[in-house]
Amino acid sequence: MNWNETLIRCSCIGKIMADGRGSVLTDKQHEMMLELQMKDSRTPKQQETLDSLIFKKNAPPSLGDTCISYLKEVYVWEKYGKEPVGGAERSKYTMKGKLVEDDSITMLSRIDSLSYKKNDLRFTNNYLTGEPDIIVSKDGIASKIIDIKSSYDFATLLSNIGSPLNSLYKYQVQGYMALTGASEGEVCYCLVNMPQEIITAEKKRIFYALNAATEESPEYVRQSNRLENSMTFDEVPIKERIVRFPIQRDEELISKIYKRVEQCREWLTEFDSFHTMMNKSK
Repeated sequence: MNWNETLIRCSCIGKIMADGRGSVLTDKQHEMMLELQMKDSRTPKQQETLDSLIFKKNAPPSLGDTCISYLKEVYVWEKYGKEPVGGAERSKYTMKGKLVEDDSITMLSRIDSLSYKKNDLRFTNNYLTGEPDIIVSKDGIASKIIDIKSSYDFATLLSNIGSPLNSLYKYQVQGYMALTGASEGEVCYCLVNMPQEIITAEKKRIFYALNAATEESPEYVRQSNRLENSMTFDEVPIKERIVRFPIQRDEELISKIYKRVEQCREWLTEFDSFHTMMNKSK
């Protein structure tokens, strides 16, 4: 395996960017370092402490637990063609997002009075790979990336108001801009109706949970109607069913992403060597 050719998916950049514990100075350590640097003279112990803090400050950040966990998934997929069974990719939230993506794009097109189309091209460079949802072009050149996030329900949508953008999505869109050359990006949380197959499955779950005799049982009818009302949103104005986060291209951040990809490749190379050799001496 040539791990120096490994590409990181844009949707997973946020996983690799988290630093490991103890890889940066705490506020208290930073304050101590400044105090020691300002002293006219230092004891041998103080000098040792200062040297240690400066070394830690200047050392390259270590990979975090989330990063290493993801890299092990990359390792298993790239080397053996295997992937984790279950997990977030098969959650009901992810299922809705995939099933209603076209509906969300249509709603956004209506709001912006533009005809957005789902992008079906995958882009790669020397570090990243990704498939942006929407690419807005000007004179044939990508100018803006729009990433669609289809919210599960109304509470999920509104939880984004007054909160900073999820860092995973910030990194994801920076990756898309790096791949396409776009200078602007946007994350759009959209709320559209739940697919009928999910509503039907949830109604079936309620039916068995209630141990209802028939689908005409009053309590089942009441709960299933309440469920469907909370999963469909046609009566709500579409402009009240979207939350948007604009993102500007950040060259410094993109450079940091590339450097972290290189660190990840080094880790994969070392891990592969260790994994391959660990039982050869026995």
